[in-house]
Amino acid sequence: MNIKEFFYKFPLIKHLLLMLIVSIIIFIGVYFLLKMYGRHGEEFSVPEIVGKNIEELSTFPQASQLNFIVIDSIFVPNSNGGIILSQDPIAHQKVKAGRKIYLTISAYRPEKIHVPDIVDMTVRRAISELEGAGLEGGKLTFVESDFKNAVLEQYYEGRLISENTKVEKGSYIDLTIGKGNVEEEAKTVAPFVLGKTPKDARKTILSSSLNVGKEHYPKDVDPRYVRVAKQSPNYNGRTRLHFGAEIEIWYESENTTDFNKLVKDFKVDTSAIDEEVFEDESESFFSW
Repeated sequence: MNIKEFFYKFPLIKHLLLMLIVSIIIFIGVYFLLKMYGRHGEEFSVPEIVGKNIEELSTFPQASQLNFIVIDSIFVPNSNGGIILSQDPIAHQKVKAGRKIYLTISAYRPEKIHVPDIVDMTVRRAISELEGAGLEGGKLTFVESDFKNAVLEQYYEGRLISENTKVEKGSYIDLTIGKGNVEEEAKTVAPFVLGKTPKDARKTILSSSLNVGKEHYPKDVDPRYVRVAKQSPNYNGRTRLHFGAEIEIWYESENTTDFNKLVKDFKVDTSAIDEEVFEDESESFFSW
């Protein structure tokens, strides 16, 4: 019995074999189509694009194989807009073609926001309210008033403003604070700000009814990656400053200084205990 006669005698087997052959052909075809479409097994190294302008992305060899998506923009003072601040996945990570690369860039212009109503609030609460609104506390000026340590007025670039005034996000809002009608000048303890970021140090100082004095940044270091390495007057837990006195700050890079060790090894300067510091005498207590 030849094959032709066999299939004629058993047609069911013939149809089953034909179905099997067609299924194999379809499977192979789909496999190669998917491989071609998804470039199966082909991976690319994510380029280092942080610090580049978003308009430069098309110049990277891998640009046509990756999908760049901007998910956020942050206004960075003294920086051009469109600069890539972060990327996810990070540089040099292996990804397949078509992978989405999420970017955060610097905004071309700052967002406008409303100034909150902080009149009559305590200094500490007012600084927190400003921070929550995306603003920064500026210079504190203390005047005689029946209200002690309460915000009397708020200013933007020297102009008296009221609540809901629209200003650029991240702006500094200067405050006039009441210091009460007392014969003895109001004083506060100098805070500890070593190891803090510039933003946190500023908030701590202002919340203590003091002002931020000169700020010294290291050369050629991104201000976003520095922390407080020195302060003057130094912290001892008891040195008292007049309201509005200044704390001078020195920053160092997070890459060159072990701030955990710096804070842990810090020792109180006992030579300044029980003494009082005035704004023009603060330098005498710098003990680094």
